[in-house]
Amino acid sequence: MNTKKTSKTIDIDQFLENNKEFWRDLETYCVAECCGIDAFDFSKEHIEKTVSFYNSKDVLSNIDEVILFINTNPLKLMSSSILNHCASKEKFIELFKNIKQVLLGVSI
Repeated sequence: MNTKKTSKTIDIDQFLENNKEFWRDLETYCVAECCGIDAFDFSKEHIEKTVSFYNSKDVLSNIDEVILFINTNPLKLMSSSILNHCASKEKFIELFKNIKQVLLGVSI
């Protein structure tokens, strides 16, 4: 009897692609291909500095879309090749909500 479970993940890159340069500019400690999500600087200061080069309303809109997508998807695991990360829905939502909170504090 095979007791090995397979987990399915859903890719969220379709939402991150719209602002791929923003996400790449948060990639400061290393490259995602090497260190995964640990390559990114998600500090308040770095997000505020980085978003000044982009349309923050557009970035916020895409974050709202990915949060809605994750919340309405029945699968428990999400993945992103841009962030080189696979995690639970809750972890991704926490990350995106934290980024959104910072962006809402920036003059839009």
